[in-house]
Amino acid sequence: MSSTEDKNNTSVIYRPVEKHEQQQAIDVWYKVFKTQPGFFERYFNKEASPHYQEGDTLGAWIDGQLVSAIHIRRLYIRSRDDNTEYLCGAISNVATLEEHRKHGYSRHLLRMAITKMEQSGEFDISVLGTGRPNHYSVLGWEQISLPSPISIEWSHFNSSSDNNHWYSTNDILSSNCQLLLDIHSNKPRTYQFNRSPLSMFQYWIGWNWGKEHAIVYLLRDVQQGYIVITKPDNVDDIYISEWRASNVDVERKLFKLAANEIRRRQPQTKIIRFHTVPQYMSLEELEQWAGTVIVSKNDHTMIRNIRLSNEILEKIKAAYLSGHATFWQGDYF
Repeated sequence: MSSTEDKNNTSVIYRPVEKHEQQQAIDVWYKVFKTQPGFFERYFNKEASPHYQEGDTLGAWIDGQLVSAIHIRRLYIRSRDDNTEYLCGAISNVATLEEHRKHGYSRHLLRMAITKMEQSGEFDISVLGTGRPNHYSVLGWEQISLPSPISIEWSHFNSSSDNNHWYSTNDILSSNCQLLLDIHSNKPRTYQFNRSPLSMFQYWIGWNWGKEHAIVYLLRDVQQGYIVITKPDNVDDIYISEWRASNVDVERKLFKLAANEIRRRQPQTKIIRFHTVPQYMSLEELEQWAGTVIVSKNDHTMIRNIRLSNEILEKIKAAYLSGHATFWQGDYF
C-alpha cells in the first residue's frame, strides 16, 4: 500500500483490491465502460478466470471511495514450436471515474502493476489493447502494428444452395464446446492464448461471440476446423473473425464456405473481410487463389517485456507484426 497527495492536496491511497471490495471495482468498470451486465464479474469468477489471484486488481481510494482501478488478467501464451507457455499479464479495465480523471491515478496503478509483475517471478510478458498508446508507451509498452483486417475482392462466389449448417454461439457451445477447444488447442497459430480449461473457454468465448451474434461452421473427423462469422446480419460490419484448420486445404474450404454464407446473407457483398492473415497461406498465395487482397493496419496492440530473453521477445513481436499472432475477438479482455 502507498499513499500520496495529488496536485489538489487530496490524499490518495493505492493498494490491491481485497476480496470483499471486488464489487467496488466492478461498479467502477461498469460506470466507465457501460458494458452489458454480467461481464466484469467474470474477472473474479473462478470458473471464468481460474488463474486469477487476489491482488491482481489494483485500486486508488480517496476518502474510502474507490475512484480508479486496473486489472492484471493472467493468460498463457503458448509457443507452437515447442509448446512452451509464457505467463502474460494482460492489462485490462484501466478505468477512473470521470470526476477524478487527469490526476495520474491510473498511471500510478500501472506503475504498481509493472512492479508487481517484475517482482513476482511469475510473469514473462505483458500485453494490452488500447486506442491511447501514449498513456502506456511512457511506461515501457511498445506499440505493435498488426495487419488487420484483411479484405479480399472475392472472385469466385458459389451461388449453390448447399445445406451447410451454421451454428449459433449458444448452439455450438452447448453441443460441441469441447471439440472447438480441442481444435483451437491442437491446430494452433503461433503464440496464441491458451483458452483452457473448458470453463474459461465457455465463459469468455460464449460472451464475446454471443454479443456479436456470431455464427460458427464446424468440420469434424480427420479434416478438422472451424470458422466464425461475426455480425452476420450487419451489412456494414460482417466479417470472418476467427478460424482454425488442420491444413491449407481445410483452410481454403472454410474460407469458401464463409464467403458464400456472407454472400447469401448480404447479396450485394463483393468484399470479404478477415480478422488477420491466413493460418497457412501467404498473402501472395491468398491473392492468387481468392482475389485482390487489401491489408489494413491496427495499431491498438502493445507489448512490454517482463523477463523474456531478447530472442523470445523478438519472435513474439515478429509473430504479431506478421499477423500470425493476434488478438482474436474471442480473447477480448
